[in-house]
Amino acid sequence: MKKIDAHLHVNFEHVDTEKVIQYLDDHKIEKCWLLTWEEKNPPIPSLYQHISAEDVFEVYNRYPDRIIPFYAPDPKSKSLRNDLEKYKKLGLKGCGELKVACSWYDEAIEQYLKLISDMKLPLVFHMEAPRIRYITENRRNPLERTFGFLMNGAFNGVARYYIKQVSQKTNLFLSRISSNSICIPGYLHDFSQLEKKIAKHPKLIFIGHGPHFWNNISSDISDRYFYQRGPVKDFGIIDLLLEKYDNFYCDTSGRSGYYALSRDAGQSRRFLDKHSKKILFGTDNVIPGRLEELIISFRLSAEKMKHIFYENAGRIIES
Repeated sequence: MKKIDAHLHVNFEHVDTEKVIQYLDDHKIEKCWLLTWEEKNPPIPSLYQHISAEDVFEVYNRYPDRIIPFYAPDPKSKSLRNDLEKYKKLGLKGCGELKVACSWYDEAIEQYLKLISDMKLPLVFHMEAPRIRYITENRRNPLERTFGFLMNGAFNGVARYYIKQVSQKTNLFLSRISSNSICIPGYLHDFSQLEKKIAKHPKLIFIGHGPHFWNNISSDISDRYFYQRGPVKDFGIIDLLLEKYDNFYCDTSGRSGYYALSRDAGQSRRFLDKHSKKILFGTDNVIPGRLEELIISFRLSAEKMKHIFYENAGRIIES
């Protein structure tokens, strides 16, 4: 079976050019979409890792038969149009990954969507909800490091959830948490505004992924977890959007995609079966073999497996 990985990065998660190609060879993947990450003024610089268009095109120029280059410049860049036109002449096939601390209703985002729609570039975007990050006061102090570890997502956010519950009831750690916390504003996390953009730009292909995106495979969201757990009783907003809009897609990439699809095997199979023409296989440099095995384990028809692993990504690029 042919495969395209529709969400991969170079120089990210310890994957350099050679490891990109080795990964494709080892997993018998014909091609990959290679994506950037660009944000000129990230709100939390320590959480940002720049992945440049130059890095992507360096790999593309060496392996043009294996790499499908994507680039998502910062929407507030003054050279936005020139940069996109420059790289489109060099072989750019899509816009991605758009991962910026903006809202869909920002005017810069609206102008961005108009531009890439006119240029006929599909958009891969990342959704992540706002959250609080604890800043460790003294990294040399083992207790302080441990407290920071627990507050910043240990055990899938469960530790932070219960520390905050105890703190609010007893005032224990309350001042420490308050004085050493900063807000991460989130990335493109408003689904109601997203839907308006999907409807407003019907010629633009939207491809979603990320923790907030995949948490909404279910209609129930708990504050306890960063990646949601447990059975999916009813499908959430992403099911509705995939069903309603011809220009809306998603990819399976990242821990968020893996955990969402592994939490309820029966519902995940129904979701993939229902939306097989709207879902793209992708890994985001993490758990690649397990993601592939997970999708295969749902035993979809051969035709629907082809859609997810190869044909959807191919069709989007060809169109």
